[in-house]
Amino acid sequence: MADLSPTRLKTIPESVAAPPIVSVVVPTRNEAENVGPLVERLRAALGAIPAEIVFVDDSDDETPRVITEIHDQNPALVRLVHRPAGARPGGLGGAVAAGLATARAEWVVVMDGDLQHPPETVPELLAAGQVDQAEAVVASRYRTRGRVDGLSGAFRRSVSRATGTLARLVFPVRLRAVTDPMSGFFAVRRDRVRTAELRPQGYKILLEVLVRSRIRQVAEVPYTFQPRHAGESKASFREGLRYLRQLAVLRLAAMRRPDSALGRLAGFAAAGALGTAVNSAALWAFGEAAGLPYLLAAFLAVQVAIVGNFAIVDRLVMHPGERTTSRRFGRFLLLNNTLTPIHLGLLYALVQLGGLHYLSANLVAIVVVFALRYAVTSAWVYGIPTGGGADARRLFGAVRRAVQTRITLAVVLTAVACPALLSITWNGLWSRGPGVSLLIPLAAAAALIAGRVRPAPDEPDVHDRQTDGLLATGFLAAAATLLLVMPAPDRTGWLVPAACAYLAGAAVLLVGTRTAARLRWALLLPVVAIGGLLPASTVDAVNGGLRAVVAVLGRPAGPVDSGGALVTTYEKASLTLPSADLPGTALLGGAACLLICALVISGARPVALGRAVLASVVLAAVTVGALLAVLLTGRLLGPAAFRVAALPVTVDLLLTAVVVIFVARWSRRAPQPAPMAVRPYLPRARFALVALVAVAVLLGLQSLPAALSLAGPAPSPAEVAPSLTEAVR
Repeated sequence: MADLSPTRLKTIPESVAAPPIVSVVVPTRNEAENVGPLVERLRAALGAIPAEIVFVDDSDDETPRVITEIHDQNPALVRLVHRPAGARPGGLGGAVAAGLATARAEWVVVMDGDLQHPPETVPELLAAGQVDQAEAVVASRYRTRGRVDGLSGAFRRSVSRATGTLARLVFPVRLRAVTDPMSGFFAVRRDRVRTAELRPQGYKILLEVLVRSRIRQVAEVPYTFQPRHAGESKASFREGLRYLRQLAVLRLAAMRRPDSALGRLAGFAAAGALGTAVNSAALWAFGEAAGLPYLLAAFLAVQVAIVGNFAIVDRLVMHPGERTTSRRFGRFLLLNNTLTPIHLGLLYALVQLGGLHYLSANLVAIVVVFALRYAVTSAWVYGIPTGGGADARRLFGAVRRAVQTRITLAVVLTAVACPALLSITWNGLWSRGPGVSLLIPLAAAAALIAGRVRPAPDEPDVHDRQTDGLLATGFLAAAATLLLVMPAPDRTGWLVPAACAYLAGAAVLLVGTRTAARLRWALLLPVVAIGGLLPASTVDAVNGGLRAVVAVLGRPAGPVDSGGALVTTYEKASLTLPSADLPGTALLGGAACLLICALVISGARPVALGRAVLASVVLAAVTVGALLAVLLTGRLLGPAAFRVAALPVTVDLLLTAVVVIFVARWSRRAPQPAPMAVRPYLPRARFALVALVAVAVLLGLQSLPAALSLAGPAPSPAEVAPSLTEAVR
């Protein structure tokens, strides 16, 4: 924040009648001895600044009388709002809300009446608001030069720190610029406070104001929290419990009906995820339990999901606008049923032509029509709020220009061009087949791209389309050669090189040669996922080490290493986890991804090797812990639960999360260029996109028979569901 010492506030001569520039709201409860000194110090601190002091009093002692006497002496300076017993909702926070509602000035300063908040800091708060053009200014005890002398004892200081840290964890974005969210000393622009939405409970009114009023520009001023002048503290264990409850309520309120287009999109996606779960459960019930044809079952499941989606979207995501609830529901129902033929047509194609199980195909269809459903719902059912049209255009323009979006599109087109790779990946989720799941390298690549997409400050904003075209043509030709020219029996062995060649060509066309070169390691990470590239002896050695460690940690009554497999017992029945089902290949692939990402982020330095080694050790420890958990599940819950827990996808998802956490953390700590204005450093891609789609479809049609032949005996969700049911029972 800027240095405020030379700043001078705008003042108006006392002889000129004018509304106050600042309203100081002081909630009081039994503070009769503090009111007089507070007014005197405030008057001295404010000087010639037109001001008013609004006391909102909840006292049962002589405090109202004292304030009335001061008002009689200074009627233009002091006002009293007394709340009698039985009419004091919200405690201290409710008193502040009442003061905010009655304040007349542009700026409102909130402070306690016990002189622990020094009145001399008030001009600094106002100066910071002017200099930083902030919407709120917080007086912080924990900013540089701030002190907490008024918190007696280590316990109170630790509690203050802990509650503030908890608030910042719950609201990491909203409170990112606030070091003291528990402060009761702050200034705020009156027109930015949504007083009608405040629901104060207890002492922590600042959180209410920042979260419910959705204030974004926050500045801070350090101050020293003083000992009490007189009286006693109102803090208690009951207030602590009330604070935890308020924090939970505020977190839910902050997620409700976001103002930004990006927030609405995220909320709509979350509602869609929940609706997808409802849709899938209804589809399973209609298709498996009732035995209806899958298209009829899908139609009925859509109707069930529409009702649930509307309840969530209407109450939590979208602003209702001027239309009634019944009209919004009617439009929502009509819209979704208009899109239902597209959903069912895609479902039919995926099942009949793609060979997917209808439950899996239904998930793909839902994801595909999501963007269209969101766009039409926003504009037609609810209408874009005032200024939302520009927000939406900026949002979709930013997405269209984002490297992440274009790389994701390149990955999707690669999957279309090489559907057999999807079959291998799908089988890898359920059984350790010839290929390892692509979850870990794809997730690591995504985390790496997220931190490495911005160009260097000196990178020229020029694209050589001829170079892009020549390189992409070479990569695409190589992909077509590998997929089409190679003999059919050998074609599956060339899937990964062909997919990487197509992905490289698509990336060059969509993001340009320079960006593709900058992201080359992320684009090549999927190669790590192929188990065929690793010697069988290496994988066997890793699996043998996992067996030995798990057997040692499981002594004396845990799993044992018997005949190359891990064995545990449930009611005298043996449950076996074969060596072929152990995640040795995934562990090696994850370690390789960590090493590559560490080298990319930190360079070829010892720190990169140290990071990779440490992260790999953690990954190995998580793998061992996951295997112990799988075997313990079988020992406690029986064979049905053991079969579900032993699915490779269970451990793969856990290892994926570990790798992504490390890569994301390294990327955040890596030196980044100075922030730059958004510039169109991506090439235009309309023609390129049409060409890539055409090539992907042609290659995909040629490769589809191989994909269907590789579908294999992977269990369908319908087959897994009974095991889950037995496990729960």
